Amino acid sequence: MAAVFIAEVFRYFLAFLLFFAALGKYRTFAQFQTNLTESLGLGRGFSAWLAPALVGLESGLALLIVAGIAFSYQGMLAALLLFSCFTTFIGYKYVKEGIVKCSCFGESERSVSGFDLLRNVLVILSAAFYLAFAGAAVMAWPALLTAAALALILTVIAIEFHDLAMLLVHSSKGYV
Repeated sequence: MAAVFIAEVFRYFLAFLLFFAALGKYRTFAQFQTNLTESLGLGRGFSAWLAPALVGLESGLALLIVAGIAFSYQGMLAALLLFSCFTTFIGYKYVKEGIVKCSCFGESERSVSGFDLLRNVLVILSAAFYLAFAGAAVMAWPALLTAAALALILTVIAIEFHDLAMLLVHSSKGYV
């Protein structure tokens, strides 16, 4: 039963994360589209098509994941594929070029870091955990509310992962 509860936490976590990723890109849409062109090397025409498609895809997946057990599995599978492809592409660009801006959550000026890639790997693992352990059992609403609350905490940590990791690195060196 614990694995099913953790899987539910991860289901809400990915839904919230995708929602806030879409919201961040929407809020800084022009810069997001510019980063697709300039930082990721995509053509202007393709970026003009891809930017709203990604915002829509992330929003749609977030809704699909919370729509219920009948749809959650497919939504999580699609989210796993999306994060895997995206992380592979960004990781390749990061290793090859060093500086990549993606506007993942609206932070349009900050470059991608190794901490961002680590966060994405952890997100991928959480989606895989859900796919492996999600049960067909219906959980009581207090358990689902608790799972959603824990997922919100994880979402904040994931969105701010780079900054939190940098604080930890600097504090371990005696800087704050």
